[in-house]
Amino acid sequence: MALQDDAPIVPGTGYVFMADPDTAKPTTITDPLNPGAGWINFGHTSRDDMPEFGRDGDDPTTLGSWQNAKLRQTSPDVTYSVTFSSIQAATDTYQLYFGAGGEAVQPDGSFRIPASPTPQVRSLLMILVDGTNFVPLWHPRVSLLGSDAVSLDVENWVTFPITGTFLGSSLIDGAIGEWAGILPASSS
Repeated sequence: MALQDDAPIVPGTGYVFMADPDTAKPTTITDPLNPGAGWINFGHTSRDDMPEFGRDGDDPTTLGSWQNAKLRQTSPDVTYSVTFSSIQAATDTYQLYFGAGGEAVQPDGSFRIPASPTPQVRSLLMILVDGTNFVPLWHPRVSLLGSDAVSLDVENWVTFPITGTFLGSSLIDGAIGEWAGILPASSS
């Protein structure tokens, strides 16, 4: 691999967008604040608890034969995810954190928490921004649900940690997403 001096990125800012499940990847993004039709900005997320991508699963196993002790390595079953913390006490946050659909919103605007959560499936587009450059991370099917305790702090934001598990999508032949290289923001 060659050295690419323009490939390292410091995600000083970022945006989380959601859309209906299996929403196509935006064909051209020139503005990280406006990825295109159908994508809704999820809102404020914690700067102290930055999004974290996870990998959970088996390690590869090396299989050998009598003649070759290291003949082949297995392909492990791996699940990938992202965890981010919303700092907005709002319906969209509650739906994902508590695992409830639109029916949980009551006529008076309150939110009814279900006894049994149901993960909410959405398309997810996270855009990492470094100055005038950005990196879009697109996942067409993500199962989202609260993943840890709501955090209260008298000197900081209330945080709602949400984990999204990446699911396979027929939109991209069963793959779980596509990440782009660094893109320049438009100069307009």
